Amino acid sequence: MLRFDLDRRLRSGLTHRKTGLVLVLAGVLLSAGCSSGQAGSRGPSPHPAHSSAPASPSSFASASAPAQLRKYPREQLASKPCLALDERDLAALGISGRGKQEPRKHGVSCTWKLAGQNVSLALDLPLSYAKTMTKNGRVSQVPVGQHQAVQAEFQRICFIFVAVDDVDQLIGTTTIPDRGVSQDGTCPAGASVAAAALTHIR
Repeated sequence: MLRFDLDRRLRSGLTHRKTGLVLVLAGVLLSAGCSSGQAGSRGPSPHPAHSSAPASPSSFASASAPAQLRKYPREQLASKPCLALDERDLAALGISGRGKQEPRKHGVSCTWKLAGQNVSLALDLPLSYAKTMTKNGRVSQVPVGQHQAVQAEFQRICFIFVAVDDVDQLIGTTTIPDRGVSQDGTCPAGASVAAAALTHIR
């Protein structure tokens, strides 16, 4: 029988993510060094541009930065998982209404209805729980946002587990389709919710 090493796969996802971050940071530092050199050779403009008409309030609004993405400590989201999706996330995912928070054996979860799929999110799951839920499923490694996740499909249910900083504290979604709804969208729905939630972790 093929043995699935969940701990190894989750750790490989963490290693892949850290390598990507190092490459991105190196690129940012390199481009910053180049841009600072160009800026130093340029002198001030002798004729500053002036606007002939006063700026309207609407122009100030359009020039202002978009609303900043709200981020929370992981511990806060673990106790209030419904905060993990904001209004923009709900609109982008096509979710109407707020999530329902429920106590579980391992902490608290929040459940949303997404295109006939019931997606529950928990942000502090032990590795032992993930191993139990993936034991008899069809297991694969899939991208979720900027992370690598372990996905297991079992009897019309899809489990997704993501290790952010530690494989002993996992973020997970459990997705169950409504009766009569195609199972094809079950895993994508869970992955979408997990990816949106990860953007709100500080």
